[in-house]
Amino acid sequence: MEGEGAIPRTPAPGPSFSRVLRNPSFFRVWLAQLISQSGDFIFEVALIWLVLELTHSVFDVALLVTVTILPSVILGPFLGVYVDRWDRRKLLLVTNVAEGFVVALLALVVLGGHESLPLVLGVVFVLGAAGRLVFVATEAYVPSLLAVEDLNASNGLLSLSGSLNQILGLSLGGIFVALLGVSVPMEYDAVTFFVAAFLLSRIRSPSPAPLPPGGSREPPSLLREMREGLAFVRRNRFMVEIIIIGMLVNFFGNGVGALFAPYASYVLHGGSAVYGFLGAAVATGTLVGAAVIGKLDTRRATGMYLFAGGVAIGLVVLALGVVTSTPLALLCMLGLGITLMAANLPMTTLLQAKVPGELRGRVMSVFFSLAVAISPVGPIAVGALATHTSISFAFLLSGIVISVIMGVGFLTMSTLRRIHY
Repeated sequence: MEGEGAIPRTPAPGPSFSRVLRNPSFFRVWLAQLISQSGDFIFEVALIWLVLELTHSVFDVALLVTVTILPSVILGPFLGVYVDRWDRRKLLLVTNVAEGFVVALLALVVLGGHESLPLVLGVVFVLGAAGRLVFVATEAYVPSLLAVEDLNASNGLLSLSGSLNQILGLSLGGIFVALLGVSVPMEYDAVTFFVAAFLLSRIRSPSPAPLPPGGSREPPSLLREMREGLAFVRRNRFMVEIIIIGMLVNFFGNGVGALFAPYASYVLHGGSAVYGFLGAAVATGTLVGAAVIGKLDTRRATGMYLFAGGVAIGLVVLALGVVTSTPLALLCMLGLGITLMAANLPMTTLLQAKVPGELRGRVMSVFFSLAVAISPVGPIAVGALATHTSISFAFLLSGIVISVIMGVGFLTMSTLRRIHY
């Protein structure tokens, strides 16, 4: 009970997309992502279809997905140190320019007819490293622009733009690849990176000044700073529990994702357009999920969203194992997108709220690197399983395992089940 004359507490404002977009610095970050991602998903269709036509191998497509994930595991913790050391806005700007040049060079190689699987895998590794750097820098930079009550809405908006681009990019990407080949989508993707860099250059709000780790005046040490990020993760049991779940679920989840193109071709008997529409259906689901979850106050039930969404993801993947018609497959993919957003969006906001700004780059990098530590093996293992059995059996087994992992986690991980911020 408040004492006489006490100042009444003003409740924190509810999540608001419009309020977040009125922040000019965040608006430019969001718009830059919106534009750059509009090319990323078209590029993704072009790249996967290029490998499928180049090798006619389910395993090689799975290998491509594995190489995409590898930079997060190998380089992630190192990248996080530099995200905390350097100006995060400038880091985003420079990385977008570099990605634009890499994609433009790949398009020239393809136009010249000199593409090969080793070359494509090398480019994918470089872009994967750059993409991870952009992801961590964005996760660390955005909370410095907004109040904590606006973080869930900002993450919802970033997810909404990604989902919208995925819908358009994968749908149009499949059609563009079918009509124009793979080089035109690559050229477009390169241009979007340069436009995004220009928008980031117009942000006037500086990044917070990089702080010496722990307030120390000692010269910076890469290993010491990495250990500080790891130590923060180890001190927070809920983060350890999310990492354990993430390692297991991402192993099978990335394996399942690597089978979508072969599934479209060999089970649904479609072409690149069908694969694009499957991805667009997932994105439509994430769009719906982001629009709903982003406007909810998830602060008191974050763990429950993670577990419920995770079980639902497993059930949807299991359903894909018995679906052989395109309309039903599209419906399953829609459900997959919704459940992914229900599990992931509140968790991202939780991490941003719990991690101090000066440690955010290191902690986020260590966290996500550990969460995907065994993921690169997933596409290879699940791809090999599908090759020796069937794609449908691989979906069935993966869906069952994901659901069981999340169910066991709910029963045994009480800290994560009750976590809030």
